[in-house]
Amino acid sequence: MIIVTDSHFLICFLCIVKNKTMLNFISKYKTYIIGIVLGAIAGYLYWRFVGCTSGSCPITSKWYNTVLYGMVVGLLLGSPSRKKEKPVQDNSVNDVTNNE
Repeated sequence: MIIVTDSHFLICFLCIVKNKTMLNFISKYKTYIIGIVLGAIAGYLYWRFVGCTSGSCPITSKWYNTVLYGMVVGLLLGSPSRKKEKPVQDNSVNDVTNNE
């Protein structure tokens, strides 16, 4: 039987953070990750304080349904909008000469 304590979790987390590829992944997708985490927290809190107690509600009757739904909404809200592409400027000079 393996007992996981907070110190083991912290050591594993620090090992993951030392990995450069994981840091690159986190820095590249940080807005998505923040949105997913906040959505999961919001979904759990919604289930805890507002959720359906009778069990007849398909999304809010179970905590994991509400958390997953919150994660999806958080992902959609946390995803950055597309950047507007700047129009390409034509820097070439027109070589039209006025020969009269």
